[in-house]
Amino acid sequence: MRQAGLLGAIHYPNGEQERKEFDESAVMIPDLLEKWLRDKLPNVFDRSKMRREERPALPFEMVREAVVNALIHRDYDIKGGKCQIVVTEETITVRSPGQPPHPITLEQLQSFTAPMLSRNPELHFVFARMGMAEEQGLGIGSLRDRARELGLPLPRYTWDAPYLVLKLYRSAEAAQRVMAPDTLESLSKAERKGWQWLTTQETVTAIVYAAALGIPKRTALNHLKRFAALGLLHRVGTGRSTKYEIIAL
Repeated sequence: MRQAGLLGAIHYPNGEQERKEFDESAVMIPDLLEKWLRDKLPNVFDRSKMRREERPALPFEMVREAVVNALIHRDYDIKGGKCQIVVTEETITVRSPGQPPHPITLEQLQSFTAPMLSRNPELHFVFARMGMAEEQGLGIGSLRDRARELGLPLPRYTWDAPYLVLKLYRSAEAAQRVMAPDTLESLSKAERKGWQWLTTQETVTAIVYAAALGIPKRTALNHLKRFAALGLLHRVGTGRSTKYEIIAL
């Protein structure tokens, strides 16, 4: 099938780009992609600690999970599009042709609660037998858990017809840096710190936000209302039951 395979692209900070097309057997692609990315993106140094430590340039476990899911669950009836991965300085974006298989919804994917359902069960079976996928479900829960372990913003699903888009972040600060410049500049230092923490959450209440940031509840409410006005949060409920859902960037 000409629409099978994966298109890879790296956008470097200096404006240069590099592309590679992976047309090998589907089960070979994750390893070949990882080797290509490791060769092109060497380890970086983490200077946030007292002792400088070398760490991988990308969260490779998450990248592999995202690509495997895209290859397994894409809609192969869409002949004009391939799975794609685009790596920038701040993000890794994986595009998979086709909406989530019915009755799974985008909201279930974003909340990491999607039930077990594979669009291509035979392909899923092969990947599972080779230890590259979970037969129990879509494996999206591991993306959330690994992001939390690494202190990264949670992955975000969006729909950009005809692609299901999954965005992964490369650093804790990445979700700030991809914001519109005018929006970022409008935030205070305290609000930027709060937004960075919010991107590691699915939903939040004012009380939880206040406790996490160590600020008064009134200040927390002001922050959350401002984020909602900027379109960064979606308010759900009223009164004491009010909570805020983080919106994908």
